[in-house]
Amino acid sequence: MSLDQVANFVKVTVNQGYGTTDTSIQLATGQGAKLPNPASGAYNLVWWNSTDYVDPADDPNVEIVRATALSGDTLTVTRAQESTTATQKQNATKIYKMMLGLTAKMISDLAAQDGNGVPVENEVVSGSGTSWTLANTPIAGSVKLYAGTRLIPGGNDYTISGASITTTNSYPAGSLIADYRK
Repeated sequence: MSLDQVANFVKVTVNQGYGTTDTSIQLATGQGAKLPNPASGAYNLVWWNSTDYVDPADDPNVEIVRATALSGDTLTVTRAQESTTATQKQNATKIYKMMLGLTAKMISDLAAQDGNGVPVENEVVSGSGTSWTLANTPIAGSVKLYAGTRLIPGGNDYTISGASITTTNSYPAGSLIADYRK
């Protein structure tokens, strides 16, 4: 997991006419230069009707989108992020804006770091029975393995080799969670 890109005071104006499935978004002329380049890492933007709602939290149709590409003033996004719903932004008498601001995802991502600022993976481990595989190879000694909310002690109860975990006890698929640094 890598953290989203950030920047201070970034707000852009969006040109009109977007339905719920549109993912190629045209920004007002020159606005793309205000945004970080998603090629260096994707990030989320808050999209809302700024004519009627100074505060995006007040807009019942506010949406969080994930910026995945930017070419000039054309932004490519993935719609309906962070439990929001893709909504129409088509009222020609309204101004719609996007803002790079603090979202719940950013807070969750920051909380998922160790004391040195190193991201900590938190994943449901794939496998079943006594044979399991992590998505990444962890830093040695960093794995904490849980069965539900119960911490499984290392040593005699499980062993790790690269990204492979072998447990002494058998567990059903989807029941183990690992926290680790990679």
